[in-house]
Amino acid sequence: MKRLAFVFAVLASFVPAAEKAAAQTEVSIDLFYDTLGSSGNWVEVGDYGYIWQPAVAVSNRSWRPYSDGYWAYTDLGWTWVSYEDFGWATYHYGRWVRLRDRGWFWVPGYEWAPAWVSWRSGGDYIGWAPLPPRRGVTVVYDGRPIRGAVDVEFDIGPLYYNFIDIRYIGEPVLRDRIFEPAQNVTYIQKTVNVTNITYNNTTVYNYGPDYNKVSAYSARPIQRLKLERQNAADLSAAAQNGALTKVQGDRLVVAAPQKIQRSPRPVAPKAVKEKIAQPAIEHGWSGAGDEKTIAQLKQKIKAEDPKKVPPPEISPRAGASTTSEATAPAIAASPSTTANQPAGSSAAQAGAPATAAASTAPASARGKAQGKRSKNAPAPAARASSATPPTSADNSSARQPAATPATPPNSGKGRGHAKGRETAAPAASSAPERP
Repeated sequence: MKRLAFVFAVLASFVPAAEKAAAQTEVSIDLFYDTLGSSGNWVEVGDYGYIWQPAVAVSNRSWRPYSDGYWAYTDLGWTWVSYEDFGWATYHYGRWVRLRDRGWFWVPGYEWAPAWVSWRSGGDYIGWAPLPPRRGVTVVYDGRPIRGAVDVEFDIGPLYYNFIDIRYIGEPVLRDRIFEPAQNVTYIQKTVNVTNITYNNTTVYNYGPDYNKVSAYSARPIQRLKLERQNAADLSAAAQNGALTKVQGDRLVVAAPQKIQRSPRPVAPKAVKEKIAQPAIEHGWSGAGDEKTIAQLKQKIKAEDPKKVPPPEISPRAGASTTSEATAPAIAASPSTTANQPAGSSAAQAGAPATAAASTAPASARGKAQGKRSKNAPAPAARASSATPPTSADNSSARQPAATPATPPNSGKGRGHAKGRETAAPAASSAPERP
C-alpha cells in the first residue's frame, strides 16, 4: 500500500510540469493583445474584428508597412528584418489593411512566416506589398501556395507597393530608397508578380524574386542568415525587450511562436480605442488613373506570366553570375531548433560563433519620426538621403558604391525616380561594416 501511494505521489508531481509545458507551447492571440498596446492602439473594425494601428502610422501619415528595415535571405527565403519594436509580430503574422483617411492597420494572424508580402520584379525594379486579409474571413494560412495571381485574388493595387531600384535590395536601410508611391503605376507596368509563398512540414517559405539573379544586380551583398528557433521562458518579457526576433552574427534568432493557437473563448484587448462599424477600405487604386487606365492595368496584371520577368537594362555587378538555380540556395526542410532552450540562455549560446553577441549588420541612430525603435534589431551605419537612382549623367566615380553604406550617386531632395538610366554596372561592394 505504501508503495502504491508513493507511485501516485510521483505521478502527481509530473502534472504541474506537464501543464506548464503545454502552456508554453500553446500561445494564444492574447500575446498580441498584451504586448502591442504601448506601441499603438487597438480598434474594432467591422468584419475584421480587433485590429491594431501603430502610433507611428498616426504621427507620420506617409508611413508604410515593410519600409523601416531590410531584406535578408534565410533558410526560409526572403525574410524581413525590422527596426521597429513591433516588427516581431506585424511582419511575421497576419496581414495589413489600409482604411481611408486613417492609414494602415495590422490584422493579427496565426502562422509565423519570413514575411507576408506580394512580390513584383522586372527591369531595373523590385517591389513588395503587404498582403491584405480576405474580408469577413479570419486570417489563417491554410497551407495553399500563394503565387503570382495574388494581386488579382487579393485586389492589391499599385499604392500598396514599395518599389526600389534593384541595385539597392541589399542595403541595410531601405526606407529612404523607396520611390514615391504616386509613381507606382509606372513600376507596375514594368514588372510582373513573382510571389511564391509555400508551406512544408508546418513551415512557411517565402521565395519570390530569384535570389541569384537579384544578387547579381545588387550593389552590395544581400545578407545571408541562418534562421535558428529558440524557446523564450517569458514571451511577454521577450517581446518587450525585442528578443523574439534578433540578429546575432550570421544567425536570425527567432523565439516567437511558430503558431498562435486559437482561443477557445472570445478574447479582446484590454483597451479598445474605438469601434468602426463600416470601414472604408482602400485597395491601393486611389490615384492610379481614370477608370479606363485602371481597367487596362488590371488586365495587364491578370495576364502576367511569372516565368517571363523582364531582365534588367543595367549590367550585372562585375564578376557576378546571373544564372538561376533550380532551387533557392541553402534552403533547409525546416528551421534549426534548439529544443526547450530559453532564448539568451548560456546553453543557447554555447555553440554560437564568437561574434554572436553583435550583429554583422551595421548600426546607427534613426529618426524620431519613425517611432520607438527595436532594442535588439540591427541598425544601419548610415542612411541614404534619396530614393532617386543613378542616371546616365552621373560620372564614373559616382557610380562606385563604397564598402560602407553609400549615399545615392544622384543625391537629391525627396524621393523619386530620374528619367535617365545608367548603363555601367556598379562595382561590387563588401558586406556592411560593423562600427
